[in-house]
Amino acid sequence: MNYRHAFHAGNFADVHKHTVLVALLDRLTRKPKPLFFLDTHAGRGRYDLQSNDARRSNEAEQGIDRLRLRVPVNTDIARYLTLGGLTAGEANPATASYPGSPLLALAALRDGDRAVFVEQQTEEARVLRNETRHHRNVSIVCGDGYAALTTWLPPKENRGLVLIDPPFESPKEFDALAGALNTFASRWSNGVCAVWYPLKSSRESARFLSTLQHSGIRRILTLELSVRPADSPLGLNGSGMLIVNPPWQLDQEMRLAMDEMHATLAAEGAPRAKVHWLVGE
Repeated sequence: MNYRHAFHAGNFADVHKHTVLVALLDRLTRKPKPLFFLDTHAGRGRYDLQSNDARRSNEAEQGIDRLRLRVPVNTDIARYLTLGGLTAGEANPATASYPGSPLLALAALRDGDRAVFVEQQTEEARVLRNETRHHRNVSIVCGDGYAALTTWLPPKENRGLVLIDPPFESPKEFDALAGALNTFASRWSNGVCAVWYPLKSSRESARFLSTLQHSGIRRILTLELSVRPADSPLGLNGSGMLIVNPPWQLDQEMRLAMDEMHATLAAEGAPRAKVHWLVGE
């Protein structure tokens, strides 16, 4: 696998994905019982946005740097920025580093909660282990994230969240995702699962969602943020988050966050942000 998230860290998809991740964990931690969090494609934890890899694409300029130009109205966006140490409204918006999902999750989780981070690339896992060395109840696993669903589920806590955020290097990634969601649903029916998927000019994501509609999995919510017109040939036109068993009223509460991100990040002609129940009860 050649994928390096450093090229894309802090882009609009990270902003979308991580705002939703923090919103989910905040709602799950409202109850006192301990949580379990599994991140199947964790990455290295923190990314240097001044590195050669990040500066080659400068994707953060159209993502986190743009979002930080003004103080957010929505509380879920504000919470994401606060947990990530990404103070909004600064005179100089350039961000030196960007926290990935492991560090954001650990900032949201409590002392009694447990987290497992799986990363296939040895060096990325080593860096993540160093980043999280001062945290309790954390396991770093260098291995296959999809296989981790069988290894770690169901957890003893029986409450919590799985995040699946694959690199989409393989042409069969959507098929692997559909299989992973079936594994999740069969092993942990009352858990919450969040999946990131790309929106491109091709119809792959639509076929993926159609497959899930007929999978037998219930309570599937999608939140889609498009920043370019749907037929743009440039590559990644939008970011999707699919949630199985979302917390109560997440669909209503995330609409304002989605609209604000769209107003801040989207180019002219991009479809409106979409919050949609793919499958109901």
